[in-house]
Amino acid sequence: FGFCSFDFQGHGESGGGMEGLTLSRNLADLELVWRFLADRGHRRVCLLGSSMGGGTGLWFSALHPERVVAGLHIAPALEMERGLLAWAGPERAQAWEESGVIDFKNEFVLAPLGWGLIADLRAHPMEDLLARYRTPALLLQGKRDATVPWKTVADFAVRCPYEEVELHLFADGDHRLTDRKERLWELMLEFLKGRGLL
Repeated sequence: FGFCSFDFQGHGESGGGMEGLTLSRNLADLELVWRFLADRGHRRVCLLGSSMGGGTGLWFSALHPERVVAGLHIAPALEMERGLLAWAGPERAQAWEESGVIDFKNEFVLAPLGWGLIADLRAHPMEDLLARYRTPALLLQGKRDATVPWKTVADFAVRCPYEEVELHLFADGDHRLTDRKERLWELMLEFLKGRGLL
């Protein structure tokens, strides 16, 4: 396989901070990567993302269906606004909006998040994603995911008018699903082969 792996700004080895994180910024990063590949003759790609990377992949596919042949997404972060505001609670959410920043912490991340993330997520409602989505996708989700509610991902798969969206639910799976990489690859390859993409 030819592949390109990258970190969004504020992640991994990329520069930038998490305080400026937004879905729009992630989409702009992915646009730069797509242009880098397109300039080298790879104008149609398969996207593979996890968590917010998966959510970004779904949105990029919805906005540019002619560029993406398929999406393979692990626990795609959908309805992030709702989850972040529930995590913060009403009082801290109000303080977050007023101050513009909050210190976010979970088992994977410790970083300041700007209120711009919430404002930007509100500009990308689920209903718009559902209406625009037209790319074959395999969603891989664990029921024991404490970060992305499995019912949100299942709801997307069920409600999406486009019928080539499949969901594989692991009853004992967590957010990362790193304990079953071989099985994930098997499912992804089967999905791509079934659509004549391999």
